[in-house]
Amino acid sequence: MKFRVMGKIALLSLSLLSSLALAKTISDNLVLVVYEGNAEVNMVLASANEPAKVLASSVASPVHVSYSREPGEEDYYDGSVTGMGHTGSLQGRDSETILFANALDNLRKSAKFYWTDLEDADEIRLNAVYIGIAGFKDNQGKTLTVNGKSMTKGQYIRKNMKKVLKLRHFIAPRDRLVQMDADYRLIGKVAKQKAGEDAETRDLDFIQLTTYATGHKIRDGVLEDDQVTFNSEGGPYQYGIKMQQDFFSHLPESCTAADFDNPDLKHIAPALKAMNAMPTVDVYGQVEKGAYLYVPDLGYSVAEQERLNNTLPHRDFNHLFVREKSKKNEAGYLGFWVLQQEIVPEGVKEQDWNEGQQKLTECAKSTFIPAIKRVVDALGEEGVAKTKEGANVPLFMVGEFPVGQVLRLRQALTEILSEEDQKRIVWMKPLHYRQFLAQAGIKLLKKNGFKLKKKKEKPAVGDA
Repeated sequence: MKFRVMGKIALLSLSLLSSLALAKTISDNLVLVVYEGNAEVNMVLASANEPAKVLASSVASPVHVSYSREPGEEDYYDGSVTGMGHTGSLQGRDSETILFANALDNLRKSAKFYWTDLEDADEIRLNAVYIGIAGFKDNQGKTLTVNGKSMTKGQYIRKNMKKVLKLRHFIAPRDRLVQMDADYRLIGKVAKQKAGEDAETRDLDFIQLTTYATGHKIRDGVLEDDQVTFNSEGGPYQYGIKMQQDFFSHLPESCTAADFDNPDLKHIAPALKAMNAMPTVDVYGQVEKGAYLYVPDLGYSVAEQERLNNTLPHRDFNHLFVREKSKKNEAGYLGFWVLQQEIVPEGVKEQDWNEGQQKLTECAKSTFIPAIKRVVDALGEEGVAKTKEGANVPLFMVGEFPVGQVLRLRQALTEILSEEDQKRIVWMKPLHYRQFLAQAGIKLLKKNGFKLKKKKEKPAVGDA
């Protein structure tokens, strides 16, 4: 019996050793660039030798988690629910690096379309990492106590991010080449890039189309610190509030999809049915009530994981919409993902779908669109700079918006913006957004001491 047990242990050890021997390490001067806003994480993986060529990309947000196989294409999968309820801002983090971990998982899936033989145990060696994170400027120096030790919030998040990279089989570079900075600095650098050119735009205005739609100015290549604000908390945020008031407030606490056919809800039923067709909504209903929506293995200590578990969201309601009665960002995001859909989802009547889209568009027009107009007007009031040719400087709309959303936003803005303002606006394409994110991150890294290695003819793939 003893020999039999020993034999099994020996076989297990051999199988582990053989799997490790088969694991590969992929390297090609790779750089990971991360934009982590208030409610969304965008990631791109590129070679520093060819920064405009994005090898893999991913998105993780509270109500939508995706990875991209092809430029401009979004893929949904059952992990959508894993991002739910986790803020990205350094200021309001309640669950540390969960969105970051989700985005990394999706990035590995996306990377399999470039490295077709990539296995789960294979390691991806990163030469540098650049993370632009919301709330960094005002919150990185705040102190907190973890396991009896005092550290700053910036140090804590940075440490956790490096740990998650390791857990996801990304080999992190030396400490100084993992750089964190404010999200608006990264987005400002993104806005300055020109498609197909090494030169950067020196004078421009841009609107950061994330949760708060804030305006910025760049003059003579320098991002000016004063942000253009307006008397609201931002377009997408207000969009979520109005969706709560117009739609979700009418639903009972024990809401199910069957409630949408209630005669009292006839006036809003099409919008509810359109939103109900989104993958995240369906996945949410499959989670056991009372369970954590997601308890990932982030490599924390037992005590820290226990503290984290107390802050994770639970599946407390029968339907996602009831949860969103108190989640303004999530409500707004869900509305946006519905508006980007060009095809009527299976199980929804075409008439309901069209009417639902119309109602959600009207809702956006009364919230998000006016917020953009206020920023455009404020930027104009402060003085529109001129290019060398004498034309007004361009106004870039910067954000990871799919084509369907952009078309609807443009159509709505044409109704309220002057012809002169419309001529200034440049909408950043999703493909360019990803390319520019990679280029911007690599340029910022170089500015802080990152040096290119000599380009190899083929990516190095060696046994680990």
